[in-house]
Amino acid sequence: MAATSTCVVPIKGTHMRIVELDVCGIPVTGASGMVVVNDSFVQIVRSPQYEEGTEFFERNAAGAPCVNQKDDPTLKRFNLTVQLCSINVSATAFVISARELVTGTPTTGTGFAVAEGQPTNRYSLEVWQEVAGQGACDADGNQRYIYNAFPNVGATMLGDYTIELGRSILEFTSETRAAAASWAALVGADWLPAGETVETDEHYVYNVTTTPPPTAACDPTTLAA
Repeated sequence: MAATSTCVVPIKGTHMRIVELDVCGIPVTGASGMVVVNDSFVQIVRSPQYEEGTEFFERNAAGAPCVNQKDDPTLKRFNLTVQLCSINVSATAFVISARELVTGTPTTGTGFAVAEGQPTNRYSLEVWQEVAGQGACDADGNQRYIYNAFPNVGATMLGDYTIELGRSILEFTSETRAAAASWAALVGADWLPAGETVETDEHYVYNVTTTPPPTAACDPTTLAA
């Protein structure tokens, strides 16, 4: 157990980053991969999914309980609901396993077409938050951030999309899987404590860091090997 701890108050959401993964959850590096940083999301909801533990209850012949025990629940995955007010065509097309519509030279994504069938694409999702109050900076005056990471995400489904006299929000839901062994070194290392990694049975990472989030941009970038 750590000798001291860090207490902070998370507030707001500043940046989210999507990194393309292969079917095994391994980050795709180089020109064939994609990284997109967005600061125009409305909310991201993390919903843990548990399997209830088996309950054992039996009464004796006199009606009194003789067995009363319940196994602990098991965390299966997290469900993520993401709402976007600014739609990045390239990132959205990949996340929802749609076909990106492109034009021109250099190639520019202008839209996407959604076909029937199962979603196959996988990605990692990182979300940065501010820290409120007196804990906003560390003892050396460095600004703190909350780093939330979901190293392996997929099974993405589109949500409702309303066209009306008002803003239109694009919503999708995804499910997590356990991280690939290489994810932390390739993607999350700058926002984890030195020497720490992400284990292959872990679905979610939360860390207080002074490393700022990456800069938001519309154009996708790539991940270095």
